[in-house]
Amino acid sequence: MTYSICYVSSESGELKENQLEQVFSTTKINNGNEDITGILLYYYGNFLQVLEGEKETLLTLFDNIKKDKRHKNIITIFNKQNEHRIFEGYKSGFSIVKTKSDLKNLKEYLNKNKDETPFSKSVLGLLEPFLI
Repeated sequence: MTYSICYVSSESGELKENQLEQVFSTTKINNGNEDITGILLYYYGNFLQVLEGEKETLLTLFDNIKKDKRHKNIITIFNKQNEHRIFEGYKSGFSIVKTKSDLKNLKEYLNKNKDETPFSKSVLGLLEPFLI
Protein backbone atom coordinates (compact mmCIF):
# COMPACT_ATOMS: atom_id res chain seq x y z
CA MET A 1 0.00 0.00 0.00
CA THR A 2 1.08 3.53 -0.68
CA TYR A 3 -0.19 6.90 0.40
CA SER A 4 -1.09 9.80 -1.91
CA ILE A 5 -1.64 13.50 -1.45
CA CYS A 6 -2.76 15.90 -4.17
CA TYR A 7 -3.14 19.63 -3.72
CA VAL A 8 -3.43 22.85 -5.67
CA SER A 9 -2.13 26.24 -4.59
CA SER A 10 -1.36 29.72 -5.89
CA GLU A 11 1.98 31.44 -5.77
CA SER A 12 1.97 34.13 -3.08
CA GLY A 13 3.90 36.59 -5.21
CA GLU A 14 5.16 36.39 -8.75
CA LEU A 15 8.08 33.98 -8.72
CA LYS A 16 11.00 34.76 -11.00
CA GLU A 17 12.21 32.09 -13.40
CA ASN A 18 15.28 31.31 -11.28
CA GLN A 19 13.08 30.97 -8.16
CA LEU A 20 10.80 28.52 -9.98
CA GLU A 21 13.80 26.52 -11.18
CA GLN A 22 15.05 26.38 -7.58
CA VAL A 23 11.65 25.05 -6.43
CA PHE A 24 11.69 22.43 -9.19
CA SER A 25 15.29 21.36 -8.53
CA THR A 26 14.86 21.12 -4.75
CA THR A 27 11.57 19.26 -5.10
CA LYS A 28 13.01 16.70 -7.48
CA ILE A 29 16.12 16.04 -5.37
CA ASN A 30 14.32 15.89 -2.00
CA ASN A 31 11.49 13.71 -3.27
CA GLY A 32 13.93 11.34 -4.96
CA ASN A 33 15.90 11.01 -1.73
CA GLU A 34 12.69 10.17 0.19
CA ASP A 35 11.38 7.65 -2.39
CA ILE A 36 8.47 9.96 -3.21
CA THR A 37 6.96 9.65 -6.65
CA GLY A 38 4.52 12.03 -8.33
CA ILE A 39 4.37 15.20 -10.36
CA LEU A 40 4.59 18.95 -9.84
CA LEU A 41 2.85 21.15 -12.37
CA TYR A 42 3.13 24.94 -12.54
CA TYR A 43 0.70 26.85 -14.71
CA TYR A 44 0.13 30.62 -14.72
CA GLY A 45 0.86 31.17 -11.05
CA ASN A 46 -0.73 27.95 -9.81
CA PHE A 47 0.73 24.67 -8.63
CA LEU A 48 -0.76 21.19 -8.77
CA GLN A 49 1.20 18.46 -7.07
CA VAL A 50 0.61 14.74 -6.60
CA LEU A 51 2.83 13.01 -4.04
CA GLU A 52 3.08 9.25 -3.46
CA GLY A 53 5.03 7.40 -0.83
CA GLU A 54 5.12 6.28 2.78
CA LYS A 55 2.32 7.85 4.82
CA GLU A 56 4.34 9.46 7.62
CA THR A 57 6.91 10.84 5.18
CA LEU A 58 4.18 12.44 3.07
CA LEU A 59 2.27 13.87 6.03
CA THR A 60 5.46 15.50 7.33
CA LEU A 61 6.31 16.82 3.87
CA PHE A 62 2.80 18.18 3.36
CA ASP A 63 2.98 20.00 6.72
CA ASN A 64 6.19 21.66 5.49
CA ILE A 65 4.62 22.50 2.13
CA LYS A 66 1.71 24.21 3.88
CA LYS A 67 4.21 26.42 5.77
CA ASP A 68 6.07 27.45 2.59
CA LYS A 69 5.55 31.20 2.08
CA ARG A 70 6.02 30.96 -1.70
CA HIS A 71 2.45 29.81 -2.14
CA LYS A 72 -0.99 30.29 -0.61
CA ASN A 73 -4.60 29.11 -0.94
CA ILE A 74 -3.64 25.47 -0.57
CA ILE A 75 -6.57 23.19 -1.35
CA THR A 76 -6.21 19.48 -0.65
CA ILE A 77 -7.79 17.44 -3.45
CA PHE A 78 -7.08 14.05 -1.87
CA ASN A 79 -5.13 12.69 1.05
CA LYS A 80 -5.56 8.92 1.17
CA GLN A 81 -4.25 5.39 1.07
CA ASN A 82 -3.94 3.69 -2.35
CA GLU A 83 -3.09 0.21 -3.50
CA HIS A 84 -0.51 1.26 -6.11
CA ARG A 85 1.63 4.21 -7.06
CA ILE A 86 0.60 5.86 -10.29
CA PHE A 87 3.91 7.57 -11.05
CA GLU A 88 6.45 4.96 -10.00
CA GLY A 89 7.16 4.06 -13.63
CA TYR A 90 6.92 7.61 -14.99
CA LYS A 91 10.27 9.09 -15.97
CA SER A 92 12.47 9.10 -12.85
CA GLY A 93 9.59 8.57 -10.44
CA PHE A 94 9.08 12.28 -9.71
CA SER A 95 8.60 14.68 -12.58
CA ILE A 96 8.31 18.42 -13.06
CA VAL A 97 5.73 19.27 -15.72
CA LYS A 98 6.64 22.57 -17.38
CA THR A 99 5.99 22.31 -21.11
CA LYS A 100 3.24 21.23 -23.49
CA SER A 101 5.44 18.29 -24.41
CA ASP A 102 5.64 17.30 -20.73
CA LEU A 103 1.84 17.49 -20.51
CA LYS A 104 1.43 15.40 -23.64
CA ASN A 105 3.80 12.72 -22.29
CA LEU A 106 2.00 12.72 -18.95
CA LYS A 107 -1.40 12.33 -20.60
CA GLU A 108 -0.14 9.41 -22.71
CA TYR A 109 1.35 7.75 -19.62
CA LEU A 110 -1.84 8.13 -17.57
CA ASN A 111 -4.04 6.90 -20.42
CA LYS A 112 -1.80 3.88 -20.94
CA ASN A 113 -1.88 2.97 -17.24
CA LYS A 114 -5.48 3.77 -16.31
CA ASP A 115 -6.55 0.12 -16.45
CA GLU A 116 -3.61 -1.10 -14.35
CA THR A 117 -3.96 1.65 -11.74
CA PRO A 118 -7.57 2.89 -11.75
CA PHE A 119 -6.56 5.92 -9.68
CA SER A 120 -4.77 7.17 -12.82
CA LYS A 121 -8.16 8.03 -14.27
CA SER A 122 -8.91 10.35 -11.33
CA VAL A 123 -5.56 12.13 -11.69
CA LEU A 124 -6.10 12.42 -15.43
CA GLY A 125 -9.43 14.10 -14.71
CA LEU A 126 -7.73 16.62 -12.42
CA LEU A 127 -5.15 17.41 -15.08
CA GLU A 128 -7.64 17.67 -17.94
CA PRO A 129 -7.90 21.51 -17.80
CA PHE A 130 -4.13 21.67 -18.30
CA LEU A 131 -4.11 19.13 -21.15
CA ILE A 132 -5.69 21.35 -23.79
